[in-house]
Amino acid sequence: MKKSIIAIAVLFSCTYTIAQTEFDALKYVQTDINGTARYIGMAGAFGALGGDASAIKDNPAGLGIYRRSELTGTFNTLMQSSTASWNKGSSVDDLFKNGFNNFSYVIALPTRNAENGNKGLLSSNFSISFNRLKNFDKSMYIKGSSQTSSMTDYLAGLTNGLSLSDIKGTDSYNPFNNINVPWLSILAVEGDLISPVSGINQWSSILNIGETVTPTYKLFEKGHLDEYSFGWAGNFDNELFLGASLNMKSLSYSAFSTYSETFYGTGNNDGGSMSLKDTIITKGSGINLKLGAIYCPTDYLRLGVSVHTPAILILTDNYYSELDFNTINRGYITTPRDGYSNYQIQSPFQFNASAAFIAGEKGLISIEYDFANYNGMRLRSDIGDAQSFDLENTAIRTNINNVNTIKVGGEYKLTKNFAVRAGYANSGASTLLNAAKEIRSNTLRTDLEYFRNNRTDYFTAGLGYREANWYIDCAFMNKRLDETFYPYNSNNIAAKNPTLAVAPASIITTNNNIVVTLGFKF
Repeated sequence: MKKSIIAIAVLFSCTYTIAQTEFDALKYVQTDINGTARYIGMAGAFGALGGDASAIKDNPAGLGIYRRSELTGTFNTLMQSSTASWNKGSSVDDLFKNGFNNFSYVIALPTRNAENGNKGLLSSNFSISFNRLKNFDKSMYIKGSSQTSSMTDYLAGLTNGLSLSDIKGTDSYNPFNNINVPWLSILAVEGDLISPVSGINQWSSILNIGETVTPTYKLFEKGHLDEYSFGWAGNFDNELFLGASLNMKSLSYSAFSTYSETFYGTGNNDGGSMSLKDTIITKGSGINLKLGAIYCPTDYLRLGVSVHTPAILILTDNYYSELDFNTINRGYITTPRDGYSNYQIQSPFQFNASAAFIAGEKGLISIEYDFANYNGMRLRSDIGDAQSFDLENTAIRTNINNVNTIKVGGEYKLTKNFAVRAGYANSGASTLLNAAKEIRSNTLRTDLEYFRNNRTDYFTAGLGYREANWYIDCAFMNKRLDETFYPYNSNNIAAKNPTLAVAPASIITTNNNIVVTLGFKF
């Protein structure tokens, strides 16, 4: 018998749709090394150097280094490969995409002090810029081998305490409208993935003892975190440069994922399959302030420092899911397609310290240290109330790391017009080793998967050619992201039965970026 159930669409107040986790917050606020070709060619180690459109986003004092006005644009080509190893299974997926990293317009305005040879404020520079802080683009396919742990065990544990009448719909009752019932439980019951234990509001997996599953996971993400900035910086005696920028952030994110299990066993009632498809669309914006300084004690040394205040990102999530099942019955069930949440994320405080050693007209070496207080992120309601997310904010403090990033870059001029560049950067783990995704018992979201971030490495190289009034730069960046994937958190069920502990997958995502920047000076 074919069974199909389509839920009636209904709008939900944000008070009842808390569905975000610390892993969502981290994804939306964590930035990347991205920008102009010169900036990327030196692995983003530009905090003390300035004079580059993307350097301004790290340290706005770098705007004061400009002596002439400039118009800049940057094009980027991404070639991505994700390699997964999951419980003796392995798989590879690829992605190719083009886009723009940066547009900027710098206005350099010498003051009367500069014109008259006096000391003090020598120039007052302004900038209007667009920078892509992060690309969310990712395509991933993970194929596992046979295991005893199943998502159906997790769903049974999540549903414990609820009665069948709480979950089953009738002509007069739609369980998707009940704020105390997780949407996952409704999908599991209607898809015959779990069954009630008689009389005690307890549930068990539909799988029989000894039945195994083979899981697969597919993910396609797209979107970006962009920044539109208005900056000012002043040059004081060619020794001290002070700058500030007001920045509007714009976030657009979409994720389409499918988690599937094929069931295997020897009994007459064994076998079948399930496939859970999730769609999440997030949009929002926020504002923050950046302050910076560069000091030049000698002609050969520059020292830089900057701070980025937290931004309050105002976000809206839209999400829906579909479960295809082939168990006792066969069919599908979908959640309401206008499930949504309005909420805020307080992004982390960031600090940047840097130094650059300049060897006359021939070359330079630059180093930079970035600190991001991701442990200090906070989720808030749409009216700014953090108490509504008390459980999630506690999870941020226990699961999320502050991140230290080290960047090293160099440039050498082979001729007056032609330069070569290289760099390396490393970001530490943004999640703790034992981090696990906990969701509320009445959550509306149905995406259970999470990724532990282990480390990120960047290897870069670049070339640059300059004439008096224009220049072109090219760069190549190899980014290697090391993650551990969990389809769901099996800690609670494994504590009762260790054989139900889910095996994680190891994921290496390699992004190869080719970047070209064209600039004009006037």
